Amino acid sequence: MLKVGLERAKQAADHAGDQWKAAAYQAFVQYAREHKAFTTEEVRKANPTLPAAPDQRAWGHIAKSAERAEIVEAVGFKRAQSSNGRVSVLWGSTLI
Repeated sequence: MLKVGLERAKQAADHAGDQWKAAAYQAFVQYAREHKAFTTEEVRKANPTLPAAPDQRAWGHIAKSAERAEIVEAVGFKRAQSSNGRVSVLWGSTLI
């Protein structure tokens, strides 16, 4: 199941395009330089000028890419402010 979700996130990011992926990754890394713990939703909200991805799952690919690059690590979970309070990964920055 997790593998399917990761593949769908990658497909969503690929659909968003290389420029969006680069800008979103840059925004994610910059946020990690300034915040010890955060959710992907918080990164999105802090970057209102970044065009929205056609599918929000694209952000999952960005977060997992940052995790593979050892920019962040999963440190827990937090309820999202949007989407009826679903549980989201709480990312811990390794840059601080």
